[in-house]
Amino acid sequence: MVAVTLPQLSLSMEEGKVLRWLVGDGDRVEAGQPIVEIETDKATIEVEAPEQGVIRLVAAEGAMLAVETTLAEIAPTAAGEPAPSRAAAAPPANANGGRPVASPAARRLAAERGIDLSTIRGSGPGGRIVARDLERLAPAPASSPAERPGLREAVTANIVASWQRIPHIQIGGELAAEGLAEARRRASLPSGEKVTVTDLLILAAVRALADVPELNGAAGRRAERVHLSLAVATQDGVVAPVIRDAGELSLAQVTRERARLVGAAREGALDPHDLAGGTFTLSNLGAYPVDFFSPVVSGPQVAMLATGRLAEKPVAIDGMLAIRHRLWANVAIDHRAADGETGARFLAALERRLEELPNRI
Repeated sequence: MVAVTLPQLSLSMEEGKVLRWLVGDGDRVEAGQPIVEIETDKATIEVEAPEQGVIRLVAAEGAMLAVETTLAEIAPTAAGEPAPSRAAAAPPANANGGRPVASPAARRLAAERGIDLSTIRGSGPGGRIVARDLERLAPAPASSPAERPGLREAVTANIVASWQRIPHIQIGGELAAEGLAEARRRASLPSGEKVTVTDLLILAAVRALADVPELNGAAGRRAERVHLSLAVATQDGVVAPVIRDAGELSLAQVTRERARLVGAAREGALDPHDLAGGTFTLSNLGAYPVDFFSPVVSGPQVAMLATGRLAEKPVAIDGMLAIRHRLWANVAIDHRAADGETGARFLAALERRLEELPNRI
């Protein structure tokens, strides 16, 4: 028997809720087939079958379970081997007469709006129905944040817990950012993909962490590689998918991975692996008229960087007034792991890395 367990999607995750089984007890499943929806404090995700075979459900819908708890067991079967009668009678998991293949966000929207998923043609991989397919069919009615259930409440609870448990120290400053502005003007990819300020900030941040590695990792242990969590706003709350080995990526690779993760986050289609193992978090609100904000460290990480808009401002240079690009940056630190001097060194390193961007993209 092959056990299907509740995955640990982040270093801080301790439990998850079984929202909905997508297969029945005794069904035959294929490797990679979504079999259950799990709700965590950061997202609703689908767990896939690791093996083909006949599945026996162990956990009940609605159960709150610790990570690594067994959810189901699969008795492997060879390709073409007959399955039990229950599995043979189960409808195929596709939109052609059986259970439609859809993301958790799409299923939630369909339930809220009374839409029959079997009538929808999916635009996701393999014909999978994603949230945008339902948005095109029936735009969301106006609603207040208080009316949106699930993820927002879970995210809020996680933030409150982090603020209560972690002794925060905030270090901020307005950084010289002519290099960032010049890199934004120069940056282009042969494929035509759009390079954003966020992509350039990711490059600068991971290089600054190489200079100040004390802020990369979890409380009590420093990480050798940078797995950068990127805060992404969705209609249900903020999630932080992880750009893995960000320090080893080129600008083109960062751009493509950022675009993939942001798209998946907003469609409710993040893979469990996408949310696991972050060592440092970046939250950029530069697309808005925001200069400064105070982030909350996402434990057990030890630091989070918040950045505002890139803007031209009057600056005194050698007694003369000039217009230069500036960027406010604020780093929140778990004071048990590092202190204000460490944060100050990180901001100095970040400013230096921003200025050298035009020559390193």
